[in-house]
Amino acid sequence: MTSVAPTWIVLARDVSESVVVSGQRRTVAAVVLDAAEGLIVNVTPGTSSEDVLRRALEGALVRPAAPLPSSVPERLVCPPELVEAVRRAAATLPSLTAVEITEGVAMDDAEEIFDSLVGHMEGRDQPVDQPSVGDWRVLYDALKAYVDAAPWLRWTDSDWFRATLEIDGTSVERACLVLGNAGLQHGFNVVADPVMFERLATDASSGRDPLQHLDQALLVHLDPWRETKGVAAEKARRYGWPSGARFVPSLLAVRAGGPADLGCADARLLTVALRVLTEDARRLVVADAGAVSTTGEVTLDDGAVGRFEVARPR
Repeated sequence: MTSVAPTWIVLARDVSESVVVSGQRRTVAAVVLDAAEGLIVNVTPGTSSEDVLRRALEGALVRPAAPLPSSVPERLVCPPELVEAVRRAAATLPSLTAVEITEGVAMDDAEEIFDSLVGHMEGRDQPVDQPSVGDWRVLYDALKAYVDAAPWLRWTDSDWFRATLEIDGTSVERACLVLGNAGLQHGFNVVADPVMFERLATDASSGRDPLQHLDQALLVHLDPWRETKGVAAEKARRYGWPSGARFVPSLLAVRAGGPADLGCADARLLTVALRVLTEDARRLVVADAGAVSTTGEVTLDDGAVGRFEVARPR
């Protein structure tokens, strides 16, 4: 650990849609992060931003999360909308009265840590390989292209696209399914085997958890803003999803038979899979009835390249 005074990043968010506390109508969580280490120093829930900010800063001073030592920060960095609230909270703590408080810019990395925390509170398994901010940006660009292409106008949930998806030199076989032709649930599914979905009806009637048969699946639900809650809404706003959009994505991975947030490999795989049905690939598959399959490439974060080969549904 470094011996110099740390910089702390201070965030607060209304998590009422994700965390329900008995007898409490509103839940706000404040998080203090060590900027250099990328670790959580303190997490504090409560009912108001100013209260949780004060208690989170106090807790970070006297009870920092392991393995971080007790320390007084050199600087507090927070989003512009929290500067005054953080300033008032710091003024109540003698150790922080002289600490510099500044507005943060490009705080997406810190917000992703907050997302992971909320995802854990919502009951989703958290990946070891968190996607980078660049991975998320490329993925949301692919999601926008998919929604703009509206492939559900042409394909139904009986049209399975068999695809070979290659990321970083490793290829996997997946089946891709477009949802929304019937006008009910719009979205996109990537699964290891379509037979998985044939078992869901049996699971529903037996009361078994359907996710048990969807291991390694990547699921995209597209819903109106008013129906998109929690981390899904926060992430969509952060990555520039249009406020007037008809559909907003919610993303889910299935790991070990349970719900999980996407890891880096998941995000990259889903990005390439989405491109299967957009841009050149979509036009070729739809327009050229004689084509058995088509191929394409996708530029990922850090210049990595994803490749795909997709066969037309039969």
